[in-house]
Amino acid sequence: MVDKQIDVHTSRLHLRTLRESDAERLHALLANWEVIRWLSTPAWPYALQDACSFITARKVPNPDVITAAITLDGALIGVINALAKLESTTQRERGHSIGYWIGQPYWGRGYMTEAARGFIAHVFATISRDRIFSGAFIGNVASLRVQEKLGFIHDGKGMLSSKPNGKDVLHLNTILTRARFATCH
Repeated sequence: MVDKQIDVHTSRLHLRTLRESDAERLHALLANWEVIRWLSTPAWPYALQDACSFITARKVPNPDVITAAITLDGALIGVINALAKLESTTQRERGHSIGYWIGQPYWGRGYMTEAARGFIAHVFATISRDRIFSGAFIGNVASLRVQEKLGFIHDGKGMLSSKPNGKDVLHLNTILTRARFATCH
């Protein structure tokens, strides 16, 4: 079973387990169309109860879920997670898929790349598989750039349902091997 506690420090950030006290901050940052439109599963509009439910769900023991609050100076600025998923139009085989978001006030400062680098190192230290998956909806250039910096390579495309957008959206798939990650960071 994956340990539900995460404690990863990078040069500027701390990745830790989500807490109930994060709910209001999570809601404030994610209830922003410019952030949530790039995600697949959150409801839109995003309510405080949605944030509370997300945090509660992450406290239930599940070996297929690794989630971290991304914090800067103790304040939550985003969330990153790795979910074990089955083969689909967005990943070629069963394995962990990395998803993330960061609040709009923190864009363009390298925080997401830094957080993802630390988180992915933790994920590879935790799982036995030699590859992880990710990707982004078409048009999400910033997210794809983060993945490129970490060593992800393009791995096809497929349609993925987006709750906030209320429709299927073209998803550009990416993949990262353990060996490539070791050479790219």
